[in-house]
Amino acid sequence: MRSSSMYSRSMRVLAILFFMFIASQFSYAKTRDEKAKSKIPFLTLSDIHFDPFVGCYNRGNACGYIQQLRSAPASSWGSILAANESQPSQYRQDTNYPLLQSALKAAKLQAVRSNAQFVIVLGDFLAHNYREYYKKYTGDRSSVGYREFVRKTLSFLTMELNRTFPSIDVYPLIGNNDTYQYDYASTPNGAFFNDAAGIWSDLIKNPANRSAFMNSFYRGGYYAVTISGDAKLKLILLNSVLFATNARGKNIDTAATNELTWLHEELAVVKSNQQMALLAMHIPAGIDVYATLQYRLFRLIELWKRSYVLGYEANLKQFAPEIAGIFAGHLHMDWFQVLTLSNANRVPVSGTPAISPIYGNNPGFKIYTYSPDSKEITNFETYYTPIDQQLSWLKEYNYKQIYQPTCRLCSIVTAMNTVKPSSVSASYYKHFYAVGVHDQSIEAKWDPYYWCAIRPLAPQQYWTCVA
Repeated sequence: MRSSSMYSRSMRVLAILFFMFIASQFSYAKTRDEKAKSKIPFLTLSDIHFDPFVGCYNRGNACGYIQQLRSAPASSWGSILAANESQPSQYRQDTNYPLLQSALKAAKLQAVRSNAQFVIVLGDFLAHNYREYYKKYTGDRSSVGYREFVRKTLSFLTMELNRTFPSIDVYPLIGNNDTYQYDYASTPNGAFFNDAAGIWSDLIKNPANRSAFMNSFYRGGYYAVTISGDAKLKLILLNSVLFATNARGKNIDTAATNELTWLHEELAVVKSNQQMALLAMHIPAGIDVYATLQYRLFRLIELWKRSYVLGYEANLKQFAPEIAGIFAGHLHMDWFQVLTLSNANRVPVSGTPAISPIYGNNPGFKIYTYSPDSKEITNFETYYTPIDQQLSWLKEYNYKQIYQPTCRLCSIVTAMNTVKPSSVSASYYKHFYAVGVHDQSIEAKWDPYYWCAIRPLAPQQYWTCVA
């Protein structure tokens, strides 16, 4: 009887321990899932500037594989390009096939590692001077032939992006080179927006978001989606090329005004639904330092027309508490700013470096982290490859480790505000700006020209800073 009683007690103890173990596993799984939901990582690529003509540069005007690309379906482009391009693009060139493959492979690796929930491609899919290269290496000067080649290019890039990110949404943006016409030229409700919508819709896997994209994009290249997995986070994707100082095209001003009205309506919905918004665009608002310094008389050039800057800022000020961050490309460098909208509201603005190394930068991309709990962008990491080191992709820096090493709960805006002219933070910022490249042309003009652009300033304020 005694041994039976002891056996029963032992079994009860084992049963209790077993159920405690199972409960702990459920608790761990729940804690793990809650922790996963407490942050939303996402990846940004920008300024791919894909250039299938790089392999033709040393072959003269006759370049046979370009004719192959013209006659082949987009699905066959990879094998044709692989057979004709073995070395990646160099500094001062746009992105060829080997560099594209390397960048996407690295982006996929980091997207999986970080559990990225979505990807934003911040515009400029096509290389600089794409139309001119097409004419030179094909001999074809017809608009019909060029449009078909651009459609194939976009289809090819869409296939490559879908192969890289097969299970998450990829949100594309219009850049100033993304057109059937010339740089900065747009035709709202025109053929390019309609064709791009049909091609790029495959990048968006969520049916509701794909529908939102299709219903809006054709009008002028802008749309808004609710992030899958978080109904409280909305992504508003602008076509800021319409606002650009260099923008041209029929009814372009009407289209830009309509977009600002649409932005106001979207932000009003965000506020009404108690959501937060992330804004993404290709061209940021601000001073175009690079272009300004090209003029001998130093004529100040803004990236956007002043009237659109004012309309945009009015929207941001009205809905400042609902805006968690603003993301842009175009400048090809790694930069950030603080947009002060009121004493209580400061919004981080962050640029993603280009994949294309055409301006002497190293290729790079970023992974951001958004916190649904604090409703803030809490961190980002920049990854890059030194062009002259066999395309070995590296982590260049982790924002919080560099700018906030002793403050775990600080917002990234707090650290951005520590970047003063003589601070250690300013030295880091200057070092990372060209993505690991020692660029003497930038460093020689850093103070005051590039330095004064670190804050979003109106023209007169910029002049005062420079002086």
